[in-house]
Amino acid sequence: MKDQTDPSKGNATLLSFRQNIAWFAVRPKAVARAFAVAVARKLPPSARNLLGRVFAVMGRHPVHQLSSQARIVVWSRIDRFRPLLARQPAELSLSELIGRRLLKRLLKAPDGRYRRALARVDAQLKGRGVSHGKNSIAFKCSVMMMIGTLGPGGAERQLVVTAKGLRKSAKLKVCVACANLSSSTSRFFLPELESAGISTSVIGSEADDNVSLSVRAAIDTLPCELREISLYAKTLAAERPEIVHLWMDEVNVKGGIAAVLTGVPKIIISQRSLPPINFSLHRPYMREAYRWLARQPGVKMINNSGAGARAYEAWLGLQQGSIGVVHNGYAFDESELAHYQAGRIEYRQRVGIPTSALIVGTVMRLGEEKRPLLWLEIASLIRQAVPEVCFLVIGDGPLRFAMEARADQSDLAGSVFFAGNIKDPMTAIASMDMLLLTSRAEGLPNVLIEAQFLGVPVVATPAGGAPEAVNHGKSGWLLDSWDAESSSRQIVRLLLDKQWRETATRCGPEFAFARFGVQRAIDETLAVYSLNSR
Repeated sequence: MKDQTDPSKGNATLLSFRQNIAWFAVRPKAVARAFAVAVARKLPPSARNLLGRVFAVMGRHPVHQLSSQARIVVWSRIDRFRPLLARQPAELSLSELIGRRLLKRLLKAPDGRYRRALARVDAQLKGRGVSHGKNSIAFKCSVMMMIGTLGPGGAERQLVVTAKGLRKSAKLKVCVACANLSSSTSRFFLPELESAGISTSVIGSEADDNVSLSVRAAIDTLPCELREISLYAKTLAAERPEIVHLWMDEVNVKGGIAAVLTGVPKIIISQRSLPPINFSLHRPYMREAYRWLARQPGVKMINNSGAGARAYEAWLGLQQGSIGVVHNGYAFDESELAHYQAGRIEYRQRVGIPTSALIVGTVMRLGEEKRPLLWLEIASLIRQAVPEVCFLVIGDGPLRFAMEARADQSDLAGSVFFAGNIKDPMTAIASMDMLLLTSRAEGLPNVLIEAQFLGVPVVATPAGGAPEAVNHGKSGWLLDSWDAESSSRQIVRLLLDKQWRETATRCGPEFAFARFGVQRAIDETLAVYSLNSR
């Protein structure tokens, strides 16, 4: 039977199809098979013929012939397709569905390699007598927290809040170790920890190396990209914590394996967002390393949102409920609330925004996952309806130059103010009339909670744990989609509804105090540790 599809549509499909696979310059046979299985049933006959030709070419390049550099090239080219994972299949075109299926299979392609590597670690543990929980005899500190940096991020801020809360209310000896503190940005929160008397160090910087030969032998069986685990093991062997509390995926994986090998009795793995497959920081070993850690005694996994926990469980193939939820905690103070609100006019004058203007603002990392260019498209449409509105952007990141270039165009010129990273964003948030977040992927967004505490109405896309952080209809609004036109219409309606904004200003602090107080978070964290408040 002849292909009955419209030739012009067929050509468009093939063109889009070719564009979707053109990035794949290296063609391992294993991926070819995954590709064929994923898409064969979804293609029209003309595209199936193309698939056959592609498969024939791809099959000539076995996966074991790929160099490390080639693997890096392939992995780096995946990143521009990751946003497809956060979208619903019904929203995707045929070529996007193909790309999404291919991406999912491709991301799982390295699993076998790391599964075998971790099986060798298991053999080393049994053969050399390394047993979880037996090496830590005399604890030097109660809790060691490990994270990548102390930069100006939400996870880093929560680590500081948690460390200070555990030290103050539970009287625990807490220390912090970071993978990198080399720049002023990476030390953003360091002064706050130091002022609270919490010692901070760089992972692997200890003068003495107390890692046992059996642990070193186990680490040496791992692929080279995981050998950095030895630095984590060095720090853990020196500090001998009763509990290690890990933050963020890279540290979770490497610190978690090191903690198992060095015998830390209690290992808390804290996931702060959706699974790493949604982000460019994802690494091929993460899935199998997480799965291995989930099987180890003494390991508990937590997430700061229910949506994030369920997403990790699905990604790792874990039973629902395997990952606990501890929502972020905030040290809210009513006297601080009055202080920040009193500084509203002064801050506007400082950045050059008219004191009478309506301000729609945001606090975010200017990276792809936050969709900052969509934020500006919505801003442009808002300004068409409300010409006097101004826009305030707090934060920095790789897309800042692109944002500034877009903001210089005629439809937004002179209305967008960029403040960069600031030490205390609360005064800046208090100066806003509305805070807008347009992320495609989120954990539990700190800024939404902080804005409501300050009485600033919030509007957010329904990404990850954002719905858990917004009192929808009362102190904020959850958008239905990431569509710029419908989003801007809803925001304009809220901006012009002065009565609703006044109600949101009253309801926001009540919601934030009730659901996200710091003591609640500390109590729940102690429960995860299997400790009581002291």
